[in-house]
Amino acid sequence: MKFYPLNLDVEKKSGAVIGGGEVALRKIRGLLAAGANVKVISPEVCAEVEELFKRGEISLTRENFSEEMLGDEIILIAATNDPEVNRRAAQAARAKKILVNVVEGAGGNFNVPSTIRRGELLLTISTGANSPAFSKFLRQMLEAELGENFGAGLEKISARREEIKKLLPNPRARKIFWQKILTQETWQLLKDGRLEQLEEKINHALESFGTESQDGTD
Repeated sequence: MKFYPLNLDVEKKSGAVIGGGEVALRKIRGLLAAGANVKVISPEVCAEVEELFKRGEISLTRENFSEEMLGDEIILIAATNDPEVNRRAAQAARAKKILVNVVEGAGGNFNVPSTIRRGELLLTISTGANSPAFSKFLRQMLEAELGENFGAGLEKISARREEIKKLLPNPRARKIFWQKILTQETWQLLKDGRLEQLEEKINHALESFGTESQDGTD
């Protein structure tokens, strides 16, 4: 199955998770990491979900799911171990035009890919639902390759972006500039955590690059 890739903005928006076990916990944490307001619906929850509720990070309805519990959510994740409950939750969500992911069973209209987060850097991995195990394998391999320094490197580059736009107002010139910066050498600097040398590389490139106008697009 081929999916259309999409990064969804859920910050300060409502999302519901049906279920309170370990699988639901992973989905809850993913939504919280993206800044969503999370409502959990489940008569029983694991200790970690209970702790999130006590800390005020989620709301919790300790009941079996019913359609009337849905409100203004933009996303719902059905994560119980009962396919029939998940199916009913998915059906209710689709009727209200809510995006829905079903962990166990059918009825969803999107999948949640394996993800790697490094600050604002987000990588997603999907096998088109053909092999979740292979997605997990790739994620583990890439996690070992992409340390936290990659997120810090993105912060440094982002902080210089507006400055470089002013110094190099021509889109084509900026494209060439970033091609000179983002090389295999930069990859190694990020892996090694040599962020000061990355900063020096950007400064040196600006000094030697010049601001001559070139045609092209960013």
